[in-house]
Amino acid sequence: MAVIDAVARHRSFSRAARELHIGQPVVSRTVALVERVLNATLFTRTTRAVELTDAGHAYLTVARAVLAAAERGQRQWNGYLTGENGEVTIAALPSVAATVLPAAVRGFTRRHPGRSVTVFDVPAAEGVTMLETGKADLAVCDAEEASRLNGPYDVEVLATDSLVAVMPPDSRLTALREVTWAELSREPFVALQPGTGVRVLTDFGFASAGTPPRALVTARGVATVAGLVAAGIGVSAMPQAVLPLLGFQEVTVRPLTEPAVTRQICLLGRNPLPPAAQAFRRAVAEAFAQRPSPVDLGLTRTDGTRTINPAPAQTKGPPGPRPDNPSPRSS
Repeated sequence: MAVIDAVARHRSFSRAARELHIGQPVVSRTVALVERVLNATLFTRTTRAVELTDAGHAYLTVARAVLAAAERGQRQWNGYLTGENGEVTIAALPSVAATVLPAAVRGFTRRHPGRSVTVFDVPAAEGVTMLETGKADLAVCDAEEASRLNGPYDVEVLATDSLVAVMPPDSRLTALREVTWAELSREPFVALQPGTGVRVLTDFGFASAGTPPRALVTARGVATVAGLVAAGIGVSAMPQAVLPLLGFQEVTVRPLTEPAVTRQICLLGRNPLPPAAQAFRRAVAEAFAQRPSPVDLGLTRTDGTRTINPAPAQTKGPPGPRPDNPSPRSS
C-alpha cells in the first residue's frame, strides 16, 4: 500500500523508489503483484508519466485509510510501551481515595496527558477482590487484606494510620490531652456499620481495653458519623486519614490510647504491571510521601470554632500491623 501511495503521489516509479529507499525494480514488481492480486490495473504507464486508473483511484482511497489507521495504531502501541498512553484502574479505601489519591491523579495526568485513571473507592476486601479478578491494576488496602493475597502481586507499605477519638466540642473528654478506650466507652458511641474496616478496628479497641461501649448509634458513612458527633449524639473513633473528611463539622479530635490501635496502609499491584500502571504506582507512592503529617490533618488548632488538640504525644500500645502479622482489617 505504501508503494502504491508513493507511485501515485510522484507519478513516477523511480521517484517513489528513491523516497522509499528501495530499488526501482522492487517498486515495479510490487505494483505488478498488487494488480495481479486485485485483478485490476491501477496505473497507466506512458513514457512521460504514470497515471492512476479509475480502479487505482478507488484502491488508493482504501490504501491511504489503512495506512493512516496503521500509523495511528503504531503511535498508540509506542505510547503503551513507553507508558505515555494507557488506562489505569485503582481500587482504594474511601479515606485514601478522597484524601491522598487526588494529588496522585493530578500529578500523573499532568505528566502524562494521554493516560486515563479510574478510581473506585471501596472497602479493603472488595479492592483486593477487584485486583485478583483483574478489574483493577492497583489496590490500596490494609495490611491484613494484603496478607491474604496469593500469586504474583507486589505489596508496598505506604503509611501507618492511627485511630483517634472524635467528639463534640462541648464533650467532657475535651479536657483531656489523650483519651483512653475505657474513657471513650463511658460515652454514647457513634459507630460505622458492622463489616466495615473501621468498625473492626473500633471493636478491637474496645475489646482490647475490656470495656465495651456504653451504647451504640450506627451509621453507614464517615460524613454521617461526623454529623452525629457534631450534633452531640455521642463520640466516635476514626482513622487519622479520614480527618480531612470531617472538616465540615465542628468536632474535636484527641489521640486515642490504651491501646493505640493502628493499621498499615499498603499499595498492591499485579506483577508485571502495564507501563501506565507502573507510572501511576510511582505517583501514588510519591503522593503518600508528600502527604500532610497527622498534625496538619487536623490535630493542630486552626481557628476559634473547632476545638483541636495540639500534636499528640507519643503513646504506648501494640505495634502497627505488618503484612505477615496484621492487626484487624481496615477499610
